[in-house]
Amino acid sequence: MTKNTKPDLTVGVALITLLEHYDVEHVFGIPGVHTIELYRGLAASSIQHHTPRHEQSAGFMADGYARVSQKPGVCFVITGPGFTNIATAMGQALADSIPMLVISSVNNTLNSAQARGKLHEMPNQLALSKELTRFSHTVKTAEELPEAIARAFGVFSSGRPGPVHLQLPVSLLGSAADQTLTQLHRSLSQAPTASTHSIAQAAAMINRSKKPFILAGGGCRAASAELQTLAQKIDAPVHLTINARGLLSHQHKLAVPATCTLESMRTSVNESDVVVALGTELAATDYDQLTNNSFHITGKLIRCDIDPLQLNNNLMADLGITGDAATTVSALTEVVDEGVDRHGASRSKNAMNTAYTELSEEMKRHITLLETLRDNVPGTVFVGDSTQLIYSGNMIFNTEKPQQWFNSSTGFGTLGYALPAATGAALAARGDPVVCLIGDGGMQFVLGELGALKDTGLPVAIIVWCNGGYREIKTSMENADVSTVGVEFAVPDFVAVAKAYGIKAVRLTNDQAISDAISKAHTDGEAILIEVDERTIMEID
Repeated sequence: MTKNTKPDLTVGVALITLLEHYDVEHVFGIPGVHTIELYRGLAASSIQHHTPRHEQSAGFMADGYARVSQKPGVCFVITGPGFTNIATAMGQALADSIPMLVISSVNNTLNSAQARGKLHEMPNQLALSKELTRFSHTVKTAEELPEAIARAFGVFSSGRPGPVHLQLPVSLLGSAADQTLTQLHRSLSQAPTASTHSIAQAAAMINRSKKPFILAGGGCRAASAELQTLAQKIDAPVHLTINARGLLSHQHKLAVPATCTLESMRTSVNESDVVVALGTELAATDYDQLTNNSFHITGKLIRCDIDPLQLNNNLMADLGITGDAATTVSALTEVVDEGVDRHGASRSKNAMNTAYTELSEEMKRHITLLETLRDNVPGTVFVGDSTQLIYSGNMIFNTEKPQQWFNSSTGFGTLGYALPAATGAALAARGDPVVCLIGDGGMQFVLGELGALKDTGLPVAIIVWCNGGYREIKTSMENADVSTVGVEFAVPDFVAVAKAYGIKAVRLTNDQAISDAISKAHTDGEAILIEVDERTIMEID
């Protein structure tokens, strides 16, 4: 049998070249017969490919990479099961506004509702995709490709980020492309800029304020320096949502990294006469985890968001400003009064001290461990999903820098996120330590991803928090007087599993020992799994 001859330049090869033009360094995916032509130009390119053990993990790896690098995570998946597998990761990225480009194949019948019985057939893949993306598009001709890629990266650079999906018919990927397709250079759109009038209005409100308070969300990820300057100039405490931790360091006197679900935090906000909400949805996972609709703002509310649809979502604003966080905050800083003593530091300290008293002893114990790790292993990036350490850290915990604390326990709330996301984060961390915080339940979603981590050779530290089941759900059932069904299960020997993949693994029960093991593994440049029995470590002072 003779091999099929291919043109010198195919659409698949042109696509790889275009991604290089947009500075894409990594792609995540599992090759399939429908995406072979995407891989034709990959080996000769500057782009590194990483193979998870499931497409959902490809999305999570891209998510973790995007959060730390501030660049879009790119995935290749096949039509049908590949796309449905990655859909959960796209849902998480959509909920947290994470830039992700998912490139999939699609059968040549495109979106026909008529089933033909083809391999990986999905009658209308685009219909599902539209529910999970900022936009989804079928590239039907070679000439459409540069425009579609430019549109995707335009979303990432100028609008509210999130997943974008492009699908290409299998036959198109291997078809001939004109050389001019690869010579196009990026032309990125600019983010919206707040009007001078709205900035002046906001400044006037702040200048009249005696107790301003800032609520900073994930939309401020790229505005850390600007946010600090504004906070200091107006002497205002800065509440940091879960996705905003580290925008002000844990040592900063104006940082308030405590959830507004705590009653004391709500009191602090309501004692303020002007609240400036920057890049935050004011949504339940950061402000009303008890879902009792008890979070309110009694003072004047100024909201700034890159997405105008958010300005009156959840809470009505007295003044809404559409604009990118960094440029808006910089413009506002230029025109607000300086030198007014509003007792910002003492208000921040009081808010944190009072909030801490609301925590259970168990949560305080968890936070002690997190602080030990943060302080003894400088620069650590903490990546987690739904597990006890994460729940406690989300209540009150902060890091040294932005993008060093993120997890999937809020928003879409997926399990199995932490390990693949930590692997992706480590690719972007440029040598900083990365710690994966995952429970024994979540870990069993992604045991195979230990192999993907081993493939990368990255020194990720995994803390598996073991309590023999879905502890949080079990507690919720007990509190609701519901029989605890389905929340306790067999747990493998995680140390043995990790060693089977060639990863160093130990069991530890002491904060300092855990910290030392992570520090040594990072210095040695090797991954490590640490199994921690929650019931044992909680008994140790």
